[in-house]
Amino acid sequence: MAAEEKYDERLFRNLESFKGVQFALLKLGPLCNATKSRLFTEADCDFERIKDGDIPIAANFSLIFQPGIAFLKDIRDDKKQNLLSHEKKALQKLDGYVKVIDHHENCLKKVLLRQQSSEKEVKLISPTETEVTVALAEHLLGKLAPGESHIIDGKVKGQGPCQCGCNQKPNYSSTGIGHEDVWHGYIDIVFSSHVGIPECIATAQVHQISSPTSSDAILPLDTPMKRPRTEDDDSPGGKTISEVKVSSAAGDEDQAIAQIIVFSLLQKQRHPEFQHHLIPNIVISPTDFHIFMYDAVNDILLGSYPLQIFDVETGSLRIESVMILWMVLHYRMFCEGIKVGALTDDFKDLDIKSHFRKIAETKLDVYSTSLRENVGYFPPGKRKTPITFEANWFAKELKYKDIND
Repeated sequence: MAAEEKYDERLFRNLESFKGVQFALLKLGPLCNATKSRLFTEADCDFERIKDGDIPIAANFSLIFQPGIAFLKDIRDDKKQNLLSHEKKALQKLDGYVKVIDHHENCLKKVLLRQQSSEKEVKLISPTETEVTVALAEHLLGKLAPGESHIIDGKVKGQGPCQCGCNQKPNYSSTGIGHEDVWHGYIDIVFSSHVGIPECIATAQVHQISSPTSSDAILPLDTPMKRPRTEDDDSPGGKTISEVKVSSAAGDEDQAIAQIIVFSLLQKQRHPEFQHHLIPNIVISPTDFHIFMYDAVNDILLGSYPLQIFDVETGSLRIESVMILWMVLHYRMFCEGIKVGALTDDFKDLDIKSHFRKIAETKLDVYSTSLRENVGYFPPGKRKTPITFEANWFAKELKYKDIND
């Protein structure tokens, strides 16, 4: 590294470890309700992994985020002496965070891993949805994101400062996106770029906290993310984030997928000049996170396997996870999308599309031209009028012809 720059050496220790992070390619199913007026919390994507025979298809993090990993390697090997302004700002963000990572770790644990002591035991208390969202925004995601601003859904309950004791009060505002005739709703956290363009979103999740296990950070490929829903399933319906109790960030995939599809399409609608439109939604809980990405140009949907925020052995914030979040939040710099035309011949005959365009064909005009952002209120969308039978209802009854005519 250049002598004049003293970046924390921990940034460069395990750059090969990112090869262990994979995104499953996903496709939507026939029960997907993208053409209906539904809140994100009511979305049903009926998704499953794309396979070649019995083998799931995946994209490696090091393939999609190759520019980010190459950037860090060049800094490590002194191959990049003169950084551009946005490159320097991004690296300073990461370096500055890692140098005070113990402080942010303590702040996060005060909220996310809050303890209640009694004479018999010490147990963890699940924080509220707003407490989780604010802590993660102020002491993790917001510190790593480009720009200096992020907003939190102004409709959340219990708005207030961070509960770690820092008293940092976030910016609560309108985060609604979509259109009332299709998928729509509110985003937990929206991150803006240096020039104020909303670029990335995050979804916070609350769950009953249990003791961490020694399981691998990346689940094996044969771990089921979710089975397709069938007509006979007894579904719980439209649950909000705070109502769904899950053991990790892998609980509200339908909501997260609907959000990122709409957000990516909105970005394409607003900013067609972007180099690519593979855009992320970080789905994060007090213990782990995973990432959904949707490419609005190539109709490709990705979902990562859960990654631990804290090391299961030491309890410390995982540097690798911090760096992954940093690259994802700076995807405009460090992600080059999926170059479909450059894939090897064995993928040419595989259908790797999500089928969203096909499923939402009757509403593509809405998704392509009418999506809105920064919405504070959505009017009720078009829904079928339920059939009712009043006590004295009137109807015109069927009659047969008179057989004597």
